[in-house]
Amino acid sequence: MFLLDILKHPKILGYAGIIIPVIVQAALLHPYYQKDEAAIKTRRFLLPIIVLMAFATANARKWKPLSESKLANFCFVSLVTFHTICLGIQNGLYDGPVLKDGLKSLEKNQIICKEDEGALGSPINSKGNLSPSEEGKKESKREESNQEKIKDKECINAEKEIAKETQPQALGFDKRPSIGELVRFSTWLVFSPRGLECSWAPSKSVIAPRAPVSNAVFFRQELLRAIGFNIYGNFCWQLLVYSFTHQKGFYGVLTKHTGIPESAITEFVTSYGMSFCLGASMWSAMEIAACGMNAFEFLFYPLARATLPKNWAPEKPFDPQRYPLLFCKPWQRASVSDFWGRGWHSLFRRDLVFCGALPVAKCASALGFGKQVQKILGLMGAMFLTAVMHEYAIASVSDEKHGIGIISFFINCALVMLLENLLQTYTKIRFQGNLGRMWTYGWLLYLGKPALDLWAERGLGEGLVPIAQMKWSQILLPAGFALPTRWFNVLPF
Repeated sequence: MFLLDILKHPKILGYAGIIIPVIVQAALLHPYYQKDEAAIKTRRFLLPIIVLMAFATANARKWKPLSESKLANFCFVSLVTFHTICLGIQNGLYDGPVLKDGLKSLEKNQIICKEDEGALGSPINSKGNLSPSEEGKKESKREESNQEKIKDKECINAEKEIAKETQPQALGFDKRPSIGELVRFSTWLVFSPRGLECSWAPSKSVIAPRAPVSNAVFFRQELLRAIGFNIYGNFCWQLLVYSFTHQKGFYGVLTKHTGIPESAITEFVTSYGMSFCLGASMWSAMEIAACGMNAFEFLFYPLARATLPKNWAPEKPFDPQRYPLLFCKPWQRASVSDFWGRGWHSLFRRDLVFCGALPVAKCASALGFGKQVQKILGLMGAMFLTAVMHEYAIASVSDEKHGIGIISFFINCALVMLLENLLQTYTKIRFQGNLGRMWTYGWLLYLGKPALDLWAERGLGEGLVPIAQMKWSQILLPAGFALPTRWFNVLPF
């Protein structure tokens, strides 16, 4: 009865309502079903159901009371809702290979069919000589016609070879997968947001590979990272809490406790202090969450391989190299483009590319714009979708539904990235070194302050307590500073 009551809990039912259709949709992306018409139609049929369920179950998945759980609902409900919708769109409409092996097979056989220099109507024949007479022109045309036929035949043969080598049998999936194999494949696909082993995996310049280490060293590194970021996150969070409650904000806290004299310059510089602390706290919380997930999989892999049936258990032993760092040294980025493209995490990268950049770029292509314009508009589309994601996540947990500060931040960042591209293309200006870092963080702080201030105005700062009022369990638990205090009331310490 106790287990039944847990399964009937609104939150469990709410998450089941979105996870089950997403898992089924992902299972039908298995290479065995990749070309199956019924599987393709089923994936597309599930798309509107997933979108509907994501919105319909949002309230059931929220933590109560809402006034004390806004930050938790922002992370665990609103962002999950947005990501689920994007997953439904991606898995429903994607028609290419999922695994890297399938992509390599495509690239190996792909032949780009271009017209050669002796194109029809050119004054130069296929041998590179001028054709001064009509006879020469006719001969040139005959040669070009023959070459076109040969080229068409090669392209047809290449397409047949591509189709042949990307069939499930060619990729080693000649048997219908069992239920266990489908569950293993679909859960791996759904819970691997960066898709590091998929055909759409970011390049190594975006996500730096992890250096080879033993499992013991990997676990120790993750543990130390979690402890370090918990200390740093607690420090920044407490500065943020005191700044929220102080009459003069971060400026008042700094001048009161450090002895720095009050001045207009100090007030201007410290006006960005709360924005920095909030950003640093969010960064710490995400790093800690990544360490926690890595540690969970580190413990789960050997246990699952020892206890689960072969078809359900992970195929390969735990490999630390499959777990690169979530962030790639964002503090060293010398341009806004480099910060967002390589320094920041890539958890929602495919969401933003598939659902934001690609549709806008394709529309630009259909309207006749060139490659450069398509690239620029694709960037704007991705950043606009980023803005929509954050705005929805805040608006859905806040009583205040208005404000364009979040959207303005990401759109303005896109404009700065466009400016950087133009400067580096048409001038000798290069963004690098300490000046580049000053440029990057100057823009991020300047543009981000109104956006992060809006978080406080819309109530995301409610329920924050100073460290003196926290239990030891909340202080010691990684990222506990970002969780509601009442969650720790059941613990004795």
